[in-house]
Order: sequence, then C-alpha cells, then structure tokens
Amino acid sequence: MTTDAFVGNVFLYRDKTGSPGEWDKVCQVFGISGLGQTNALIDATTFCSGGSREYISGLADGAEITLELNYETSAYVEREMIMDVQNKNSRNFQIRVEDGSPTTKFSFLGICLSWTLNPSVDDRNTITFTVKVSGAITLV
Repeated sequence: MTTDAFVGNVFLYRDKTGSPGEWDKVCQVFGISGLGQTNALIDATTFCSGGSREYISGLADGAEITLELNYETSAYVEREMIMDVQNKNSRNFQIRVEDGSPTTKFSFLGICLSWTLNPSVDDRNTITFTVKVSGAITLV
C-alpha cells in the first residue's frame, strides 16, 4: 500500500497591510504549531438521563498558534508582525497546503498576542509569534 504523506509545501500567508484581499507569503517560517479548534464540553445531564452523564458540544474555541521564523532584519513582514503585537491588532491569516491540486486553505482571523526574539551564538537567530484564532477557521 502506498501513502500520500508529504514533506513541506505548507505556507503561512498574512493579509497585506493596506491592500484588502491581497496576501503576503511569509517565507521565513519554518514551524507552525497548534492550528485547530476545540469545542467546549457542556454537561446536559438531567434526572431522566438514566444514571449516566450526557454531554453536548458547545462553542468552538480557536487554538493559540505558534509561528517560528528565521529572524531576518530586512524582512518587512516580521517588523509588521511585531507592530501588530504592539498595537494589539487582529490580522487575517491563511495556512495553505500547496501539495496537490487544488490548494487547501485554512483561513482565520488571528489576534496577535506575542513575539519573542531568540538570539543564538552558534545557531540561526529566530523569532517566535503567538496568534490566537478568533472566530471560525474556514477550510477551502
């Protein structure tokens, strides 16, 4: 049996500042973790539940996403992402899986929460951003 597993071809896009509907591909990214959502668990047990708890699914809560980037002082998008955190901005993002056709797109509004510079003496310098999904994640 063969597999359709693949390596790479997953990219982060951020809506272009001042250009609605246009996207910047963030090529410095080497790690994206945490994209997803979790539905709240609500206990709906009643006296008629027959001695067993019953549950229903509640509101979805988007995850906090960690974005790891190579730090490049000339990369304007990294500077803009730092300013997004400082200005407490929300930003539209897409994570695109560009392996095969059509491209799969996960679109979401992200609250820009934090950035951390990770300098190193003997390895590449990196910067980490944390974004909280706000609202639904749209799969296209």
